[in-house]
Amino acid sequence: MGGSNEKPAHNPAPGSKSNTVSAIKEAIGGAAGVALAAMSITRAQFIHRACIANLYVVEAAKIAERRAQRADVREFAKAMRADHEKMGRELKSFIGGTNSPQSPPEELDAVHQTLIDNLHGAANEHFDERYVAQQKIAHQEAITLFKTYQRTGTDDGMRSLIGLALPVLEGHLQMVRRLEQDAHS
Repeated sequence: MGGSNEKPAHNPAPGSKSNTVSAIKEAIGGAAGVALAAMSITRAQFIHRACIANLYVVEAAKIAERRAQRADVREFAKAMRADHEKMGRELKSFIGGTNSPQSPPEELDAVHQTLIDNLHGAANEHFDERYVAQQKIAHQEAITLFKTYQRTGTDDGMRSLIGLALPVLEGHLQMVRRLEQDAHS
């Protein structure tokens, strides 16, 4: 693909994914992701997981900007896209600035691709619910990942960058919780 950000044209059609099955898959994947994120990790593992998580949030936000039924969900997606594109640039800049031989991943892993497929396949009437549920899981996982590296990591520069990103991620989680509450009121 030579640097193109275009995704393959095999995205599931809206309504082709069961809302219940998707919710179960996401809950299981989210619990596993949070548990994995809580383990002591190396700098390379942190960079890899943080970049994948960030790519996922940006990709999910792009879908939500087009498909969300509620205006507040579309606005949230727009904010997620902007904030996480900025985080991605800052992380990549930091990695490059440390002469790291590690290059950040450019594509999603299988777990995060499944989440994206579930968003593409969500029926219109279930899309907002799916997106908000996924963002809650994703941000809980990211916060756990960042706190774990901040607590156990050895790269002071990376820990400092995490210190700047954590309040943003925690703010996003609060926004997600408000969206959930608004959906149930």
